[in-house]
Amino acid sequence: MRVKVRAFGELAPILGGELTVELDEGASLSDLISKISSEKRGFKEKIRYLSGQQGVTDFGLVILLNGLNINLLEGAKTRLKDGDTVVILPSAAGGAP
Repeated sequence: MRVKVRAFGELAPILGGELTVELDEGASLSDLISKISSEKRGFKEKIRYLSGQQGVTDFGLVILLNGLNINLLEGAKTRLKDGDTVVILPSAAGGAP
């Protein structure tokens, strides 16, 4: 199956903004992140960096599947299907107190 992936912020240069990833049927979001990490140099390191900066234990990112935050679904275990669009954004934090 094919899944379209769009990245923004610090991740855009690593992924080239948008790419199509081939996955086995029944693959999860975690499988997608693993595949991108193995194919795109610097992606895994950037995720670790962003996770550390945000103090989170998951990917340290905001991930949308067809416009819906994966935290409202099954998180990293969310199953993907052919034609899905995944958007990956660094988490936003900060601001004046």
